[in-house]
Amino acid sequence: MERSPRAIAFVLAGGVVLAAFAAGVIGIRSRTASRDALTRPMTLAEAAPVIAAVGDRAPAQLRNATDAIWSQWVHERDSSIRARLDRGDEDSLVNLLLYGTTFTRQPRTTPEDLGDGDQSHLEEIMDGRVQDLVMAVEAPEGDERLQFARQVIEHHGFVVGRGSRETTRQYLVSLRSRMLTENEQYIRRLRTAPDSSRAEASATLYRDRGLSSDTSLRVDYALDATLATLQQRGELTRLPIDHVAIVGPGLDVIDKAQGHDLFPVQSIQPFAVAETLLRLGASKRPSIVAMDISPRVLAHLRGAQERATHGGPYRLNVLLESDTPGTRIDSGLVEYWSRFGDRIGTATTAGPNGDATRLRVRRIDVRPDVVRDVTAADVDVIVERPGENAAGKGFDLIVATNVFVYYDPFEQALAAANVSRMLGNGGLLLTNQPLPVPAAAGLSLVLARAVAFDRLVGGGETHERGDTIYAYRKS
Repeated sequence: MERSPRAIAFVLAGGVVLAAFAAGVIGIRSRTASRDALTRPMTLAEAAPVIAAVGDRAPAQLRNATDAIWSQWVHERDSSIRARLDRGDEDSLVNLLLYGTTFTRQPRTTPEDLGDGDQSHLEEIMDGRVQDLVMAVEAPEGDERLQFARQVIEHHGFVVGRGSRETTRQYLVSLRSRMLTENEQYIRRLRTAPDSSRAEASATLYRDRGLSSDTSLRVDYALDATLATLQQRGELTRLPIDHVAIVGPGLDVIDKAQGHDLFPVQSIQPFAVAETLLRLGASKRPSIVAMDISPRVLAHLRGAQERATHGGPYRLNVLLESDTPGTRIDSGLVEYWSRFGDRIGTATTAGPNGDATRLRVRRIDVRPDVVRDVTAADVDVIVERPGENAAGKGFDLIVATNVFVYYDPFEQALAAANVSRMLGNGGLLLTNQPLPVPAAAGLSLVLARAVAFDRLVGGGETHERGDTIYAYRKS
C-alpha cells in the first residue's frame, strides 16, 4: 500500500510538489522564555547505550563524549532545530499560496482544480495567486493565516506595504522555487537509493527539511483503526488508558494534504485520540500531554485550555472530500468522519462552505472538560521528556505520527530510548513509521496495521493510498 499523504505528488510548473505533512512543530521563534519547569533533559548516561548501539551512525564527537561535549551537542542541535522551524514556516506559507482559497478567486493549484496541464495557464494562475496574497497580507484583519503570513514575511526582513509589493512578490516566488527544488531532491533521494537502504531512505526522507505543522483526519482514522485492532487482539493490557502523550499534536496553517483554509486554525489529534479511547471504553477520562517545541502550537493549546476553564468549548471543523470520478474515499474513513466528535462534544453535519463544493464538513464543539484535560508541554522528544509530575508513573500510550521522518537514524534511536523511559511497563507507542529500536530501549513491535484512505481510479486500474501504524510495547 502506498503511504499517504507523504507519497502524494502534484506536478506543478515542471516540478513536483510533494504534499507535506505534520511534524507538529510550527513556529520560528526562539524557545519560550519560560520553559516548562518540569521538563527533564536526557543525560549522557542515558544516551550512552544508544550511542554504543548505533556505532558509526552517532556523531563522531559523541563516541567518547564527556558531559560537557554532550551538552554542547544538544545546544548546537537545538539551534539547528530553530532554523528548521523557520524554513517550515516558509513552507507553510508556500502551501497557503498554492492551495488557499480565502484570499483569492484563482483556482487552487491541484490537478483536480486546474483541469488541463497547460503550462501558460498554470503560470497565469500562480502569478494571480501571488499578487492576491501580497495584497491580502497588507490588511490581514482577523484572519489568523494572513496574520501568520505577514509575520513570516516581516521576520525575514521584508516590509509589508504598498511601496514594497514587488519585493514581497519576489520573496514569495523565491520561496515557491526553493520548495519545488527541494521536493524534486526528496523524490530523487528515494529513486536513487539502493534497494538495501531504500527503507531507511524513506524513514528519514525529511531529515533536513523545514519543520512545519499539519493535522490530518486521515492519520487519526488510522490511529482509531489500530487501537480498535489492538483491543480486539487483547493487546491493550495497560488499562485504563488514562495517561496519554501526543508528540507533535499538529496545528493547521494550511491543510497540506487536501489544501483547505476555510476555517480557523485548529489542532485535531489530541481530541481525536480522546474520542477513540472513550468510544472503545479504554478510558473514562483520558488526560493528555501534548508535547511540542513550537511556541505557536503551545500558545494555541494553552489558550484553548484557558478558555475552557471559563466554560468555553473548542470548535473543530472536520473536513472530508466527497468522491470524484477519479477518487473513491474508503468507506471506513467515511464512517469514522460521520461519527467523529460524538463522544467529546456536540457535533453537527454542515454543508459546503465558501467555494469548497466538494467537501463534507462536520462541526464539533468539544466540551470544556475534555479541553481542560489537554495540557501543552514544551518538550523536544529527541532529547527531553516531561518531569515526574507530568509523566507520573509513566504514560499508558504515546502517539507520534508524522514526526520521526524528520530526523536521522541516530536521532530516531535517541527518541525510541527516550519514549521508552516515558512509558510505563506495558505502555504503547503508536507511530506511522518503523523505528530503529536499540535493544536497550525495551520496545517490541506488536502490530503493524495498514489502513486505506482512498483509491485512485483511472485507466482501468485502481491505486490504493493509505498509511501504516506501528505499535510498540514497552516490556
